[in-house]
Amino acid sequence: MLTFAVAPCVLFALQASQPGTELLPPPTGPHGTGRMSFHWKDAAREELETLAGDDKRELMVHVFYPADPEAKEPRATYMPDADAMRPPFSEAQLAAVSALRATSLQGAALPPGDARFPVVLFQPGGGMKGLTYHTLCEDLASHGWVVAAIDPPYNARSVRFPDGRVLGGLRPAERGWKSPHDWEENLRNYKERIVHWTNDAAFVIDRLADLDRGEGPLAKRLDLARGVGIAGHSRGGQAAGTVRMLDARVRGGINIDGTQGPYPFQPVKGEEVSGEAPFLWIQQPLPPPPSEERLKQQGKTRADYEAEIEKITGTWHRRLEAIAGGAAMVTFARPGIAHIDFSDEPLWDVGMSAEDRAGKLATIADTRVWVRAFFDGAVRGDWEPFKKVVAEAGKSRPEIRAQVFGKLWP
Repeated sequence: MLTFAVAPCVLFALQASQPGTELLPPPTGPHGTGRMSFHWKDAAREELETLAGDDKRELMVHVFYPADPEAKEPRATYMPDADAMRPPFSEAQLAAVSALRATSLQGAALPPGDARFPVVLFQPGGGMKGLTYHTLCEDLASHGWVVAAIDPPYNARSVRFPDGRVLGGLRPAERGWKSPHDWEENLRNYKERIVHWTNDAAFVIDRLADLDRGEGPLAKRLDLARGVGIAGHSRGGQAAGTVRMLDARVRGGINIDGTQGPYPFQPVKGEEVSGEAPFLWIQQPLPPPPSEERLKQQGKTRADYEAEIEKITGTWHRRLEAIAGGAAMVTFARPGIAHIDFSDEPLWDVGMSAEDRAGKLATIADTRVWVRAFFDGAVRGDWEPFKKVVAEAGKSRPEIRAQVFGKLWP
Protein backbone atom coordinates (compact mmCIF):
# COMPACT_ATOMS: atom_id res chain seq x y z
CA MET A 1 0.00 0.00 0.00
CA LEU A 2 1.23 3.47 -0.82
CA THR A 3 1.67 5.55 2.35
CA PHE A 4 2.40 9.17 3.18
CA ALA A 5 3.97 8.97 6.62
CA VAL A 6 5.24 12.33 7.83
CA ALA A 7 8.73 12.02 9.26
CA PRO A 8 9.72 14.02 12.36
CA CYS A 9 10.21 17.64 11.41
CA VAL A 10 13.73 18.91 10.93
CA LEU A 11 14.37 22.37 12.29
CA PHE A 12 14.67 24.87 9.49
CA ALA A 13 18.11 26.35 8.89
CA LEU A 14 18.31 30.07 9.51
CA GLN A 15 20.87 32.78 9.31
CA ALA A 16 21.84 34.97 12.25
CA SER A 17 19.59 37.98 12.69
CA GLN A 18 20.11 41.20 14.55
CA PRO A 19 18.59 41.38 18.06
CA GLY A 20 15.16 42.96 17.99
CA THR A 21 14.43 42.07 14.36
CA GLU A 22 10.71 41.41 13.95
CA LEU A 23 10.65 38.23 11.92
CA LEU A 24 7.23 36.99 13.02
CA PRO A 25 3.91 38.56 11.95
CA PRO A 26 2.00 40.25 14.78
CA PRO A 27 -1.35 38.93 16.01
CA THR A 28 -4.42 40.26 14.20
CA GLY A 29 -6.95 40.47 17.04
CA PRO A 30 -8.02 43.36 19.28
CA HIS A 31 -6.36 42.04 22.46
CA GLY A 32 -2.78 42.28 23.55
CA THR A 33 -1.47 38.89 24.68
CA GLY A 34 0.32 37.41 27.65
CA ARG A 35 2.21 34.18 28.20
CA MET A 36 2.89 32.09 31.28
CA SER A 37 4.34 28.59 31.59
CA PHE A 38 3.53 25.63 33.82
CA HIS A 39 5.32 22.40 34.73
CA TRP A 40 2.84 19.61 35.37
CA LYS A 41 3.59 16.02 36.36
CA ASP A 42 1.08 13.21 36.03
CA ALA A 43 1.93 11.03 39.01
CA ALA A 44 -0.63 8.43 37.91
CA ARG A 45 0.83 7.81 34.43
CA GLU A 46 3.98 6.01 33.35
CA GLU A 47 6.33 7.71 30.91
CA LEU A 48 6.20 5.37 27.93
CA GLU A 49 8.96 7.17 26.01
CA THR A 50 11.65 5.72 28.31
CA LEU A 51 12.51 2.29 29.69
CA ALA A 52 12.94 3.59 33.24
CA GLY A 53 10.21 1.96 35.31
CA ASP A 54 9.81 4.83 37.78
CA ASP A 55 9.43 7.65 35.23
CA LYS A 56 6.15 9.54 35.30
CA ARG A 57 4.85 11.70 32.48
CA GLU A 58 5.59 15.40 32.88
CA LEU A 59 4.96 18.32 30.55
CA MET A 60 5.81 21.95 30.04
CA VAL A 61 2.69 23.85 28.98
CA HIS A 62 2.87 27.43 27.68
CA VAL A 63 -0.40 29.33 28.05
CA PHE A 64 -1.20 32.29 25.78
CA TYR A 65 -4.14 34.52 26.70
CA PRO A 66 -5.69 37.98 26.26
CA ALA A 67 -3.76 40.50 28.38
CA ASP A 68 -4.70 43.60 30.32
CA PRO A 69 -4.27 46.52 27.88
CA GLU A 70 -2.47 48.44 30.65
CA ALA A 71 0.06 45.65 31.30
CA LYS A 72 3.69 46.80 31.38
CA GLU A 73 5.53 43.49 31.67
CA PRO A 74 8.40 42.81 29.23
CA ARG A 75 7.90 40.78 26.10
CA ALA A 76 8.49 37.09 26.68
CA THR A 77 11.63 35.38 25.41
CA TYR A 78 10.54 33.50 22.31
CA MET A 79 12.27 30.21 23.24
CA PRO A 80 13.74 30.24 26.77
CA ASP A 81 15.49 26.88 26.33
CA ALA A 82 17.03 27.66 22.93
CA ASP A 83 20.52 27.35 24.41
CA ALA A 84 19.90 23.62 24.94
CA MET A 85 19.18 23.02 21.24
CA ARG A 86 22.67 21.75 20.38
CA PRO A 87 22.36 20.06 17.89
CA PRO A 88 20.47 20.70 15.63
CA PHE A 89 21.02 24.44 16.17
CA SER A 90 24.38 25.92 15.22
CA GLU A 91 25.83 28.77 17.28
CA ALA A 92 24.54 31.27 14.71
CA GLN A 93 21.09 29.74 14.87
CA LEU A 94 21.14 29.80 18.67
CA ALA A 95 22.03 33.49 18.61
CA ALA A 96 19.24 34.24 16.16
CA VAL A 97 16.49 32.35 18.00
CA SER A 98 17.68 33.58 21.40
CA ALA A 99 17.34 37.16 20.18
CA LEU A 100 13.69 36.70 19.21
CA ARG A 101 10.99 38.04 21.48
CA ALA A 102 7.35 37.04 21.56
CA THR A 103 4.62 39.60 21.06
CA SER A 104 3.15 38.31 24.33
CA LEU A 105 4.09 39.93 27.63
CA GLN A 106 5.61 37.59 30.18
CA GLY A 107 3.17 36.94 33.02
CA ALA A 108 0.88 39.87 32.24
CA ALA A 109 -2.49 40.01 33.97
CA LEU A 110 -5.67 39.16 32.09
CA PRO A 111 -8.05 42.01 31.20
CA PRO A 112 -9.85 43.40 34.26
CA GLY A 113 -13.31 42.07 34.98
CA ASP A 114 -14.80 38.62 35.24
CA ALA A 115 -15.10 37.64 31.57
CA ARG A 116 -14.28 34.00 30.85
CA PHE A 117 -12.35 33.04 27.72
CA PRO A 118 -12.79 29.86 25.64
CA VAL A 119 -9.92 27.39 25.62
CA VAL A 120 -7.86 25.67 22.91
CA LEU A 121 -5.03 23.17 23.31
CA PHE A 122 -2.18 22.91 20.82
CA GLN A 123 0.18 19.98 20.17
CA PRO A 124 3.38 20.35 18.09
CA GLY A 125 4.77 18.27 15.29
CA GLY A 126 7.18 15.40 15.77
CA GLY A 127 10.62 16.73 16.71
CA MET A 128 9.24 20.24 17.28
CA LYS A 129 8.46 22.47 20.24
CA GLY A 130 5.14 24.01 21.20
CA LEU A 131 6.86 27.41 21.29
CA THR A 132 7.66 27.29 17.56
CA TYR A 133 3.99 28.01 16.84
CA HIS A 134 3.80 31.49 18.38
CA THR A 135 2.25 32.97 15.25
CA LEU A 136 -0.82 30.74 15.55
CA CYS A 137 -1.13 30.64 19.35
CA GLU A 138 -0.70 34.38 19.83
CA ASP A 139 -3.18 35.15 17.10
CA LEU A 140 -5.87 33.02 18.74
CA ALA A 141 -5.15 34.68 22.09
CA SER A 142 -5.47 38.11 20.50
CA HIS A 143 -9.01 37.14 19.44
CA GLY A 144 -10.07 36.21 22.96
CA TRP A 145 -8.90 32.59 23.33
CA VAL A 146 -6.74 30.96 25.98
CA VAL A 147 -4.30 28.63 24.23
CA ALA A 148 -2.36 25.92 26.08
CA ALA A 149 0.59 24.85 23.91
CA ILE A 150 2.02 21.53 25.09
CA ASP A 151 5.76 20.78 25.00
CA PRO A 152 5.98 16.97 25.32
CA PRO A 153 9.36 15.68 26.54
CA TYR A 154 11.55 13.44 24.37
CA ASN A 155 10.02 14.97 21.25
CA ALA A 156 12.10 18.07 20.50
CA ARG A 157 15.84 18.21 21.21
CA SER A 158 15.18 19.91 24.52
CA VAL A 159 12.44 20.69 27.00
CA ARG A 160 13.79 22.47 30.08
CA PHE A 161 11.91 22.22 33.35
CA PRO A 162 12.00 24.79 36.15
CA ASP A 163 14.45 22.69 38.18
CA GLY A 164 16.99 22.90 35.34
CA ARG A 165 16.53 19.39 33.94
CA VAL A 166 16.52 19.12 30.16
CA LEU A 167 14.69 16.20 28.56
CA GLY A 168 15.40 15.63 24.90
CA GLY A 169 16.23 12.89 22.45
CA LEU A 170 17.12 9.50 23.89
CA ARG A 171 19.72 6.99 22.77
CA PRO A 172 18.13 3.96 21.05
CA ALA A 173 18.85 1.72 24.05
CA GLU A 174 16.91 4.09 26.33
CA ARG A 175 13.76 4.44 24.25
CA GLY A 176 10.47 2.94 25.29
CA TRP A 177 9.55 2.34 21.65
CA LYS A 178 12.21 0.37 19.82
CA SER A 179 13.07 0.95 16.18
CA PRO A 180 10.44 -0.97 14.20
CA HIS A 181 11.43 -4.07 12.25
CA ASP A 182 8.66 -3.76 9.68
CA TRP A 183 5.89 -1.43 8.53
CA GLU A 184 3.24 -3.03 10.72
CA GLU A 185 5.34 -2.48 13.82
CA ASN A 186 5.96 1.10 12.74
CA LEU A 187 2.21 1.71 12.47
CA ARG A 188 1.63 0.15 15.89
CA ASN A 189 4.35 2.28 17.53
CA TYR A 190 2.99 5.42 15.90
CA LYS A 191 -0.54 4.70 17.08
CA GLU A 192 0.68 4.05 20.63
CA ARG A 193 2.56 7.38 20.62
CA ILE A 194 -0.55 9.18 19.42
CA VAL A 195 -2.57 7.67 22.27
CA HIS A 196 0.17 8.77 24.70
CA TRP A 197 -0.26 12.34 23.39
CA THR A 198 -4.07 12.15 23.62
CA ASN A 199 -3.60 11.31 27.30
CA ASP A 200 -1.40 14.43 27.56
CA ALA A 201 -4.32 16.50 26.27
CA ALA A 202 -6.78 15.01 28.75
CA PHE A 203 -4.32 15.63 31.58
CA VAL A 204 -3.82 19.27 30.54
CA ILE A 205 -7.59 19.86 30.45
CA ASP A 206 -7.73 18.55 34.03
CA ARG A 207 -4.94 20.90 35.13
CA LEU A 208 -6.59 23.89 33.43
CA ALA A 209 -9.76 23.09 35.34
CA ASP A 210 -7.68 23.12 38.54
CA LEU A 211 -6.32 26.56 37.62
CA ASP A 212 -9.82 27.86 36.99
CA ARG A 213 -10.97 26.59 40.40
CA GLY A 214 -7.90 27.93 42.17
CA GLU A 215 -6.68 31.33 43.33
CA GLY A 216 -4.09 32.17 40.64
CA PRO A 217 -4.18 34.57 37.68
CA LEU A 218 -6.38 32.23 35.59
CA ALA A 219 -8.89 31.53 38.36
CA LYS A 220 -12.50 31.84 37.20
CA ARG A 221 -11.36 33.14 33.78
CA LEU A 222 -11.48 29.91 31.72
CA ASP A 223 -14.70 29.04 29.91
CA LEU A 224 -14.45 25.28 30.23
CA ALA A 225 -18.17 24.68 30.64
CA ARG A 226 -18.72 24.55 26.88
CA GLY A 227 -15.72 22.29 26.32
CA VAL A 228 -12.42 22.97 24.56
CA GLY A 229 -10.93 22.84 21.09
CA ILE A 230 -7.66 21.20 20.15
CA ALA A 231 -5.33 21.68 17.19
CA GLY A 232 -1.98 20.23 16.27
CA HIS A 233 0.56 20.05 13.48
CA SER A 234 1.90 16.84 11.91
CA ARG A 235 2.06 14.19 14.67
CA GLY A 236 0.31 16.67 16.95
CA GLY A 237 -2.41 17.01 14.30
CA GLN A 238 -2.97 13.27 14.34
CA ALA A 239 -3.24 13.46 18.14
CA ALA A 240 -5.67 16.40 17.95
CA GLY A 241 -7.89 14.53 15.51
CA THR A 242 -7.78 11.44 17.70
CA VAL A 243 -8.42 12.95 21.15
CA ARG A 244 -11.74 14.37 19.94
CA MET A 245 -12.87 10.71 19.73
CA LEU A 246 -11.75 9.88 23.29
CA ASP A 247 -12.60 12.88 25.47
CA ALA A 248 -16.12 14.32 25.46
CA ARG A 249 -14.77 17.66 26.70
CA VAL A 250 -13.12 18.18 23.30
CA ARG A 251 -15.74 19.80 21.06
CA GLY A 252 -13.67 20.00 17.90
CA GLY A 253 -10.24 18.96 16.60
CA ILE A 254 -7.96 20.29 13.86
CA ASN A 255 -5.24 18.26 12.18
CA ILE A 256 -2.78 20.59 10.42
CA ASP A 257 -0.94 18.59 7.76
CA GLY A 258 -0.63 15.41 9.78
CA THR A 259 -0.96 12.64 7.20
CA GLN A 260 -0.28 8.97 7.79
CA GLY A 261 -1.40 6.78 4.92
CA PRO A 262 -5.20 6.42 5.02
CA TYR A 263 -5.55 8.06 8.45
CA PRO A 264 -6.68 11.65 9.10
CA PHE A 265 -6.71 10.49 12.75
CA GLN A 266 -5.84 7.19 14.38
CA PRO A 267 -8.45 4.37 14.41
CA VAL A 268 -8.42 3.98 18.19
CA LYS A 269 -12.03 2.76 18.26
CA GLY A 270 -11.90 0.61 15.15
CA GLU A 271 -11.35 1.25 11.48
CA GLU A 272 -14.92 2.39 10.85
CA VAL A 273 -15.44 4.61 13.93
CA SER A 274 -14.72 8.30 13.40
CA GLY A 275 -16.24 9.91 16.48
CA GLU A 276 -18.80 12.66 16.98
CA ALA A 277 -16.96 15.97 17.50
CA PRO A 278 -16.40 18.13 14.38
CA PHE A 279 -13.07 17.84 12.62
CA LEU A 280 -11.01 20.04 10.30
CA TRP A 281 -8.10 18.69 8.26
CA ILE A 282 -5.79 21.30 6.72
CA GLN A 283 -3.31 19.91 4.19
CA GLN A 284 -0.75 20.78 1.61
CA PRO A 285 -1.28 18.99 -1.73
CA LEU A 286 -0.20 15.39 -2.17
CA PRO A 287 3.37 14.92 -3.45
CA PRO A 288 3.74 14.98 -7.24
CA PRO A 289 3.43 11.60 -8.95
CA PRO A 290 6.66 9.59 -9.19
CA SER A 291 8.58 9.43 -12.43
CA GLU A 292 8.34 6.45 -14.74
CA GLU A 293 11.84 5.43 -13.66
CA ARG A 294 10.84 5.52 -10.00
CA LEU A 295 7.71 3.49 -10.68
CA LYS A 296 9.80 0.93 -12.53
CA GLN A 297 12.15 0.66 -9.54
CA GLN A 298 9.13 0.01 -7.34
CA GLY A 299 7.76 -2.58 -9.72
CA LYS A 300 4.58 -0.57 -10.33
CA THR A 301 2.73 0.82 -13.30
CA ARG A 302 1.16 4.26 -13.52
CA ALA A 303 -2.22 2.57 -13.18
CA ASP A 304 -1.05 0.84 -9.98
CA TYR A 305 0.01 4.17 -8.50
CA GLU A 306 -3.23 5.93 -9.41
CA ALA A 307 -5.27 3.05 -7.96
CA GLU A 308 -3.36 3.32 -4.67
CA ILE A 309 -3.94 7.08 -4.50
CA GLU A 310 -7.63 6.59 -5.22
CA LYS A 311 -7.84 3.96 -2.49
CA ILE A 312 -6.19 6.21 0.11
CA THR A 313 -8.20 9.32 -0.71
CA GLY A 314 -11.37 7.25 -0.84
CA THR A 315 -10.60 5.97 2.66
CA TRP A 316 -10.04 9.57 3.84
CA HIS A 317 -13.46 10.54 2.53
CA ARG A 318 -15.17 7.55 4.08
CA ARG A 319 -13.68 8.31 7.49
CA LEU A 320 -14.60 12.00 7.27
CA GLU A 321 -18.15 11.20 6.15
CA ALA A 322 -18.57 8.99 9.24
CA ILE A 323 -17.97 11.86 11.72
CA ALA A 324 -21.33 12.59 13.32
CA GLY A 325 -20.55 16.27 13.90
CA GLY A 326 -19.30 16.84 10.36
CA ALA A 327 -15.85 17.49 8.90
CA ALA A 328 -14.00 19.60 6.37
CA MET A 329 -10.86 18.88 4.37
CA VAL A 330 -9.00 21.99 3.19
CA THR A 331 -5.99 22.02 0.87
CA PHE A 332 -3.63 25.00 0.56
CA ALA A 333 -2.39 24.51 -3.02
CA ARG A 334 0.11 27.37 -2.87
CA PRO A 335 3.22 26.90 -5.06
CA GLY A 336 6.24 25.97 -2.99
CA ILE A 337 4.31 25.20 0.19
CA ALA A 338 6.09 22.81 2.56
CA HIS A 339 5.14 20.81 5.62
CA ILE A 340 7.19 23.07 7.92
CA ASP A 341 5.38 26.21 6.70
CA PHE A 342 2.58 25.70 9.22
CA SER A 343 5.05 26.59 12.01
CA ASP A 344 7.16 29.69 12.68
CA GLU A 345 10.40 28.08 11.59
CA PRO A 346 10.63 29.22 7.94
CA LEU A 347 10.12 32.82 9.08
CA TRP A 348 13.36 32.71 11.08
CA ASP A 349 15.35 32.70 7.82
CA VAL A 350 16.34 36.35 7.32
CA GLY A 351 18.07 35.39 4.07
CA MET A 352 14.83 34.25 2.45
CA SER A 353 13.77 36.04 -0.73
CA ALA A 354 10.88 38.49 -0.50
CA GLU A 355 8.78 36.27 -2.78
CA ASP A 356 9.36 33.14 -0.70
CA ARG A 357 8.69 35.00 2.54
CA ALA A 358 5.41 36.33 1.13
CA GLY A 359 4.32 32.75 0.43
CA LYS A 360 5.23 31.59 3.95
CA LEU A 361 3.37 34.54 5.49
CA ALA A 362 0.32 33.75 3.35
CA THR A 363 0.27 30.16 4.62
CA ILE A 364 0.44 31.36 8.23
CA ALA A 365 -2.29 33.94 7.61
CA ASP A 366 -4.60 31.40 5.99
CA THR A 367 -3.99 28.87 8.76
CA ARG A 368 -4.87 31.48 11.37
CA VAL A 369 -8.15 32.32 9.61
CA TRP A 370 -9.29 28.72 9.14
CA VAL A 371 -8.33 27.60 12.66
CA ARG A 372 -10.06 30.53 14.31
CA ALA A 373 -13.19 30.22 12.18
CA PHE A 374 -13.48 26.49 12.91
CA PHE A 375 -13.15 26.96 16.66
CA ASP A 376 -15.65 29.81 16.57
CA GLY A 377 -18.09 27.20 15.28
CA ALA A 378 -17.10 24.05 17.15
CA VAL A 379 -16.54 25.66 20.57
CA ARG A 380 -18.32 29.02 20.55
CA GLY A 381 -21.25 27.81 18.45
CA ASP A 382 -20.93 30.54 15.79
CA TRP A 383 -20.47 28.82 12.42
CA GLU A 384 -20.90 31.95 10.29
CA PRO A 385 -17.13 32.72 10.00
CA PHE A 386 -16.43 29.15 8.92
CA LYS A 387 -19.25 29.12 6.39
CA LYS A 388 -17.77 32.32 4.94
CA VAL A 389 -14.24 30.93 4.45
CA VAL A 390 -15.66 27.74 2.93
CA ALA A 391 -17.69 29.84 0.47
CA GLU A 392 -14.60 31.86 -0.51
CA ALA A 393 -12.39 28.80 -1.08
CA GLY A 394 -11.86 28.17 -4.76
CA LYS A 395 -13.48 31.50 -5.69
CA SER A 396 -11.86 34.60 -4.23
CA ARG A 397 -9.16 32.23 -2.94
CA PRO A 398 -8.52 29.88 -5.89
CA GLU A 399 -5.41 28.36 -4.29
CA ILE A 400 -7.52 27.00 -1.41
CA ARG A 401 -9.77 24.00 -1.94
CA ALA A 402 -12.38 22.99 0.63
CA GLN A 403 -14.71 20.03 0.88
CA VAL A 404 -17.33 19.64 3.62
CA PHE A 405 -18.52 16.23 4.82
CA GLY A 406 -21.78 15.69 6.67
CA LYS A 407 -23.68 18.40 8.53
CA LEU A 408 -20.88 20.53 9.94
CA TRP A 409 -23.11 23.44 10.93
CA PRO A 410 -26.83 23.81 11.76
